Amino acid sequence: MENRLNVGITHGDVNGISYELIIKLLAENRICELCVPILYGSPKVAAYYRKVLNIENFSLNTIREPGEANGKRSNIINCVDDNVKVDLGKETPESDQATMVALKYALDQLDRDEIDVLTLAPQGPNAFFTEEAGSLVEYLGKRYNTTDIMSILVSEKIKMGFVTEQVKLRDVPHQVTQKNIFKKLTLLDDTLRQDFTILKPKIAVLGLNPQVNCGQNGDEEVNVIIPAIERAREEGIMAIGPFSAERFFSERMYEKFDAVLAMYYDQGVVAFKSVDEESAACYIAGLPVICSMSLTDPHYDIVGQNLGDEQGLRNALYLAMDVCVHREQNIELQKNPLPHYDIATNSNESDLNVEQIEGVRAELED
Repeated sequence: MENRLNVGITHGDVNGISYELIIKLLAENRICELCVPILYGSPKVAAYYRKVLNIENFSLNTIREPGEANGKRSNIINCVDDNVKVDLGKETPESDQATMVALKYALDQLDRDEIDVLTLAPQGPNAFFTEEAGSLVEYLGKRYNTTDIMSILVSEKIKMGFVTEQVKLRDVPHQVTQKNIFKKLTLLDDTLRQDFTILKPKIAVLGLNPQVNCGQNGDEEVNVIIPAIERAREEGIMAIGPFSAERFFSERMYEKFDAVLAMYYDQGVVAFKSVDEESAACYIAGLPVICSMSLTDPHYDIVGQNLGDEQGLRNALYLAMDVCVHREQNIELQKNPLPHYDIATNSNESDLNVEQIEGVRAELED
């Protein structure tokens, strides 16, 4: 198969289930039919886990750079110290360091277009503290010098972005501002168009307070969220809300929308996983490169027991590949745009936006 993507995979935490998931995933013949997988990690650690898990008929082709990759096999670039210590079931400073070394190495090659996309295996929660960052999003924002960045949870049934992410609950109201909401709506709308080829995305916006949609909007809804939504509409973004999170998910309103913007991470992630965790993965929006990650935890409690489920890592790998294809398609479309025709007499895009918003509202009220 020609023109397969070079897909980088970082090894995550060497003390968690990452290597088990990676080995199980790369053992599937179809993976090498779809892409050229390149693992950033340690051949020594990979061999150790293969022995611990008693996995036969699997090997990795050791290379020095992506240009040497064997298109018919899974490849590995040794980018950590051969003496890296594996301490099963424990996150340690050494395992966090090995996580970040592999991630930096892979990102450097991604920046140089030596690989096309990057997928991250499960990492320890403290790994990014070594880089004075509290999360992957914060770390990547610093690396690429941007604040217009957001993790988007993606599944077959729902996509979800966040105004605030890894922050303490008491700090959420201070960060839920008109400016931040508008920026996140703009980023989410752009990402849905460019990376998911959704021509006119419909975005639902959740409220901050639980009484939204009960005739008792709180101060944040009235003074912050609603004005931000109205500003977004003026820019042609089809944003609707704010909705009470409880009602929005219990009544399955998300089925009427292309994406949801939650005010903070915990508000949305539990509901997201209850809707569709099986096909879920995370995409990092707002970057010049394509980066995805599994939503699976390192699961230190089951390391070495052959109980890990690689589906989440598979989802993340497929997600990154899909986004890459969509971006390439959009670049081609922009080179050869179709002529624009006004499909509604005496109407403009703002008029159509208003009509479509009212149509969605009518569907929700039925």
